[in-house]
Formats: sequence, structure tokens, C-alpha cells
Amino acid sequence: MRFLLLPIFLIILSAGCSQSEPTKVDLHYPETYIIHKTTSDISIDGKMTELDWLNAKWTSDFIDIEGLSKPLPFYRTRTKMLWDDDFLYFYAEMEEEHIWGDITDRDAVIFYNNDFEVFINPDLDEPHYVEFEVNPLGTLWELILLKPYRIGGPVSNYWDLNETIIGIDIDGTLNNPTDTDSIWTIEMAIPLKPVAEMKRGSKVIDGTIWKMNFSRVQWQYDIVNGEYDRKKNATTGKYLPEYNWVWSPQYAIDMHRPEHWGLVQFSDSSSSVNVTFNEPLFEWERQLLFHLHRKQLNYKREHGTFAGDITELGGPVFEHNSELYIVHLMNTASGYELTIRNPQKGNVTLNNQEFISISK
Repeated sequence: MRFLLLPIFLIILSAGCSQSEPTKVDLHYPETYIIHKTTSDISIDGKMTELDWLNAKWTSDFIDIEGLSKPLPFYRTRTKMLWDDDFLYFYAEMEEEHIWGDITDRDAVIFYNNDFEVFINPDLDEPHYVEFEVNPLGTLWELILLKPYRIGGPVSNYWDLNETIIGIDIDGTLNNPTDTDSIWTIEMAIPLKPVAEMKRGSKVIDGTIWKMNFSRVQWQYDIVNGEYDRKKNATTGKYLPEYNWVWSPQYAIDMHRPEHWGLVQFSDSSSSVNVTFNEPLFEWERQLLFHLHRKQLNYKREHGTFAGDITELGGPVFEHNSELYIVHLMNTASGYELTIRNPQKGNVTLNNQEFISISK
């Protein structure tokens, strides 16, 4: 049995807990990927010609950002990853019948075009992360967020990694509405050290795990005066909403839920070697704590304040996959802390600023 258990559960009940049955929760484990180390130089030209790329595994095909409850994308998207001591490498392949883009300014809002987006958090326990967006012209927008938007996270557009290299390859013709295209691909090399240093004292070694995710923004289009434009509602004149297709689903139209991003494990071996993914300790506990954190944010939007008692969130006992978790809620001067205690594994605490702490 993975977690703590029946004896303590009985103690809670005998202590007067009014909850007769645990609250069942539906938690989601993120996608996982082994990122292998390169054996030779990678030429960033948008083409998958190197042996390391050919041996690297594809991610699963992208699905709707809200998960499998929504229709599958009508264009296929998938990606691969590699690394070396200097760079993170990404290769994305996107089916597309009409490949277009018109944003050329660095750090403009790239997702107003169809684009490919990379999200990276090198620290499983802290909320800051970086985002990279690229359109078919190769225009880059990179930004850093100290914490997610949902808790007031500020964003900096002035965080630039000028050593980032982008290669685009197009099977078709860019910005030509008179023909039908096939696929566009992006190859990216993102400097490793500046991203790794977001986690204090961090060094990427064999077995290191980061959180990453990928998003593809896809707009419906019109042809206006022979040029592409995002399609508008004929009645309101507003742009129709975009499609959001992702690797690891977010279960909401919101890419800024890092708890749902994929878990990427670095391996020193080449991509021709099979390696086992090692599940991070406490990942299910993290998923439960963030589930309750999102409930707290909803509670505050409705009531103007956070819930002060765990029973208001359905606790203290929760059940997932036949496992019982006992969650404690403590109010603090700045908000709250949620803790799952396990004397055999340790305690996991999440605070309202989305920092995780682990203790014995």
C-alpha cells in the first residue's frame, strides 16, 4: 500500500470527524518522456536528418487542451526532444493544409498566428517557469513567469535567450492561399544553463526530472485581399476562438497549470538505448494538493476568502485509485498550507503561492 492508512483513518473517525466516507477524486498523471543525450552535433535547420533524431521517440500525438473528453485534433502534432551540455533540442512536426504567418517582431504576441509553444519548469517544487513561442516565420517570443497567472504571476517579456536557435522547414509554400500544403516542422535549440539555473544550485545529470509541455495554437482562417487572416464571427466581428492542442492535457483552456505538464527525465544514454522512467516521489500527492489548491482558488472567487476548514473542500480524507490520503489545512498570515502526512514516506506541503516543501 502506497500511503498511510487504515489505523490513522480510524483515529480520525473516532476523534469526531463527521466525514463517514472518503471523498473520491479523479486525479491525472502527467505524460512522461525520456530525453536522451546527443552523440554528435545537431544542425538546426528544421529537418530531422541526424541519427540521434531518427532514433529519438516521438511523444504521443497532441490532443485537445481539455483532454480526451473533447474532439481529437484534425491535424496531427507530435514532437521529439534531445539534450547535450549546452542545449535543449526540440523537434516538432505539424500537419497543416495552409501554412501562414505575418508576425515578424521579436517578443510580439506570437499566438495571434498559428504557433508552437514550449513550456519549461526545471523545479518540481517551485512555480517559476519559462515559455517559448514560434510561428512559421521563425519569429520568437520568450518570456519568464515567476508564478502562474492564476495567482497573480508577473510576466517579463524582457527575458531573452539570444543564443536560442530556430530552424523551420515547410512542405508546401508559406503564405500562398492558392495551393495546399502538407507539414511544417520546427527545430529549436534552447540554451540549457540559463534555464537550469532557475533552480538554485541545479545541475542537469542523468535522472534529473523537469516539467515540460507543448502547445499548438491553431486558428480558423479567411482569405482577405489574397492574404490570410484569422476568421471572424460574421455577426459580432470578433475573432473565432482558437484551437489549443497539447502534449500533456490541462483539463481546462489554460496552459498555465504546471502541475499538469509532462515529466521529462534526462538520460546520459543515446536515443538508441532503452531507459526506464523513474516516477518522482510524491507525484500523486502533488496532484491531489493542486486539485485542492484549484478548489481553494474557486472558493475564493465565490466567497472572497479561502476556505478555512478542510471539510469545506471535501476533506479531510480523499480516495484515489483505492488509496486514502488525509489532508490537513492550516491557515497562515499570507494564505494557507495544505499538507499530506505520511510517517513512512514524509510530509508534502503546498502553500497558496504554489511552493512545495517535503519533510520527514
